Amino acid sequence: MPSKYLLILLIFFMISCGKPQPTNEEIEKAFQEVNNETLWKELKEMVYMDQYYRGMSSGLDKSAPNYQKQRDSIWELQLAVDHKNTKRIIEITEKYGLTNPQRTGQPIGAWLLLHHAPEEYHDEIKPLVEREFKAKRMDPRTYALIKWTLNGREGLPELPESEIIDNR
Repeated sequence: MPSKYLLILLIFFMISCGKPQPTNEEIEKAFQEVNNETLWKELKEMVYMDQYYRGMSSGLDKSAPNYQKQRDSIWELQLAVDHKNTKRIIEITEKYGLTNPQRTGQPIGAWLLLHHAPEEYHDEIKPLVEREFKAKRMDPRTYALIKWTLNGREGLPELPESEIIDNR
């Protein structure tokens, strides 16, 4: 009997461990070794597509008789883009850390892809956001905004305590 419990415990342990997370040193090394131009181009395209249909939707005439149909069609396209972008930004962030202008020297707002991630990815993104913030690859305001989104956009985004300024 004891071996049965040991086997169950071992299986539980293996499942709960999931995939191994890279260390900050491994992430920085991978970031330094990546073909930056190829990655920057991919990220710029992802951010562009993130905004493309959103911009198109905001330009619709709300008084048009087919407004709702047009809006629904555009949002269906946007959702497909959001799913594709989210899967890829998770892969990129897991391997290279969050790319931001301070790290890349490029004006790429990759955080926007996490901000617009469909809800079904939120549980996967939460620990990634925590890791990136603790590693200082995500600034406090971006962290607060993404956490606010991941937690259902209730109330106002809360800055980490270290970022609150008391001007009394």
